[in-house]
Formats: sequence, structure tokens, C-alpha cells
Amino acid sequence: MSTLKLGSLIIRTLSKPVATSIKTQAKQHAAFKEFCIGVAQRSHKLEMTLKMKFLGYKKEVIRPLNDARAVEAGANFMSEAFIFSVAASIIIAETWRSHSSNKNRRNYVDDALDNLEEDKDKLKELLELTREKQKEQEERLELLAQDNIQLRKILDEVLSVSLGMKRHTNYEQPKMISLPGLNNDNENNDGRQGS
Repeated sequence: MSTLKLGSLIIRTLSKPVATSIKTQAKQHAAFKEFCIGVAQRSHKLEMTLKMKFLGYKKEVIRPLNDARAVEAGANFMSEAFIFSVAASIIIAETWRSHSSNKNRRNYVDDALDNLEEDKDKLKELLELTREKQKEQEERLELLAQDNIQLRKILDEVLSVSLGMKRHTNYEQPKMISLPGLNNDNENNDGRQGS
């Protein structure tokens, strides 16, 4: 917005000298003078035709402007056309700049949203992994707590027995595993020694 205001201020400042220069050139150079006369005659004819149509006058023959008035009108038309074209180009440039900055901003926002989506997915995966590990740790902690309770019972019993506060409980003896060939050899050796 500030660029547009600055541009319009520059145009206003430069328009008067440029318009004066166009008028001067129209009077001094023959080719430019003829061009301005042609532009002025065509614009005068168009203007008068439109006035007649809209105001409801009968169509009459339009008299051309004299050369002095045509040069003046053509020079004014050219200077105003120059000012208008510069102003229009500034407005178009500002619109294009605004559009491209909005497009860049949209692209930046889209990229930021994509990055946030990726981060969110990574955080979800990390959260799931953390939950699984927490569950494993809780199960492990539960097992350790049960082992701790069993060890405490054994320690209490060992201390009670060693201090004489309690009688030793009978534990079931583990069953002996007989391995083929070993047990028979021992029995045979025991039988031979007995004889």
C-alpha cells in the first residue's frame, strides 16, 4: 500500500514536466505534430459521435478541429495517456507483487502445515513406543515386586530359623533326573562293591 502511495506521488510530481515536454515536442517536431493531430481528430470524432448518440441529437457531419487546437488536444491526450499508462502499470505491478507475496505466504503456510503433520506423526509413533516400553517396564516391575516378596519370605524364614524363632519347614526335595547309562552304572558299581 505504501508503495502505491509513493508511486502515485512520483507520478504526480513527474506528470507535469512530462506533459509539458510532450506538448513542446508536439509543436516542434513535424512527425510528432502530425501524429498528435491524427490522435486528436480521431478522439474528437469519437467524442462527438458518442455525445450525439447518448444525448439524442441527429447525426450530423462532424467538423474536424483546426491544427492549433488539434495539436493542443493531441498533446493533452498523449500526456494524459502517458500518465494513465504509468499509473496503470504501477497498479498492475503492485497487484502482481501482492499476489506473489500472498502465494509465497500460502506456500510457506502449506510447508509449515506439512512439517507439523510429519512432526505429529513422529510424535504419535514415539508416544506409542513410549507406552509400549512403559507397559514392559510395569510388567518387569511387577515381576520384580513378586520376586522381592518371595525373597523377603525366604529371608524372613531363614532369619527365623537361624535365630531359633521358628522351626525349619520341610521342603519337597527335587526329583532326581535319571540319565540313561549313568544311574545304571552307579547301581551296578554299588552292587559290585556290596558283593
